[in-house]
Amino acid sequence: MEMTMHMPAVYTVMEQEEMTYTTGGATALQAVCAWFLPFYGWYKGITAVRDYRKANPDTWMETGLDALTAHMETNAINMLYDVACAVSVVGSCMSVIWLIPNALIVFS
Repeated sequence: MEMTMHMPAVYTVMEQEEMTYTTGGATALQAVCAWFLPFYGWYKGITAVRDYRKANPDTWMETGLDALTAHMETNAINMLYDVACAVSVVGSCMSVIWLIPNALIVFS
C-alpha cells in the first residue's frame, strides 16, 4: 500500500506569524475581562507562563519575553490583553502571599 498525501489544487502555506489569525488570539471581551477582572488576568497570565515553560523547558527564561513581544505585535487586542495579564502576574508576584502560589503553578 502506497502512502501519499494529495494536496488540494489551491492552497497557501502560512507562516507562523499568520497562524494567530486562524488559530485565534485574544478577543476584545477577553482583553476587557483581563483589565477589569484582575483574577481572570492573573489566571490567564500565570497559566500562559506555565504552558510556555512546559513547551520550552530549556530556553523559557531567555525567550519568554521575546515570545510575549511577538504576540503583542500581532494586533492591538492581543497587546491590551497581554499587558493586562502581565500587570496582574507581576503585581501578584510582588506580594509575598501570591509569590509562592505563582511559583507552584509555573513549576507544576
